[in-house]
Amino acid sequence: MKFLKLSILTTVFSICVLACNKDSDGTASQPIAGKWVGTYGFGNESPAIYYAFNIKSNGVIEELSQSGNSKGSGTWNLNGNTFTAHYQWKAPLNTIYTVIATYDVATGKLTGTWGYDDDGDNGGLWEQSKQ
Repeated sequence: MKFLKLSILTTVFSICVLACNKDSDGTASQPIAGKWVGTYGFGNESPAIYYAFNIKSNGVIEELSQSGNSKGSGTWNLNGNTFTAHYQWKAPLNTIYTVIATYDVATGKLTGTWGYDDDGDNGGLWEQSKQ
């Protein structure tokens, strides 16, 4: 009887420990999700033009205007500390962009390059901080 109680207790404890573990799928959607504001530049120019994203936890990204309106949307991914996104502006422009950045957990910044279509570095540099 003592062995049975010990076995049951061990099983219940194991289930509790496994249930309490955080799911880890290689993404950090919670730290990334939210409004990000910063700047971008063309070529090797220092970023100086307003640039904002609404990064949603469901993998959707929106580029925002200074007034907070969505200029376009697409998808994003965080693999380790490498952030990538691919999105398209709304009509009539329909321009497609790709961004690649490093997410620095210590500073809370995204710093990287942007480009047209599927090329994430033929446009220029950008940086943002979470608001």
